[in-house]
Amino acid sequence: VEKITPAEAIRLLDAGKAQAVDVREPDEFAVGHIPGAKLLPLGDVLTRAEEVMPDKNAQWLIYCRTGRRSEIAAKALIGMGYTNVADMGGISDWKYGLEK
Repeated sequence: VEKITPAEAIRLLDAGKAQAVDVREPDEFAVGHIPGAKLLPLGDVLTRAEEVMPDKNAQWLIYCRTGRRSEIAAKALIGMGYTNVADMGGISDWKYGLEK
């Protein structure tokens, strides 16, 4: 699984070249998430990924709280045929502001 730093991620997001996907739970997402991120809880990846992430060739940046769930989700997505998935790790490393 490709790893991406928050600094690399913010450049892609600001340029409109990628979409962030938060694989935490809805209550964690509500407390604060990367602006514009889509919510896809880890437990829903296998059943809802195609609904939340319809383009399997788009650049998707996966993150969670510490990086454990994002790595699991990224591997699952690659296994489902997603071609451009990067694991951004934990939101705890994100220093660019959050929205609620």
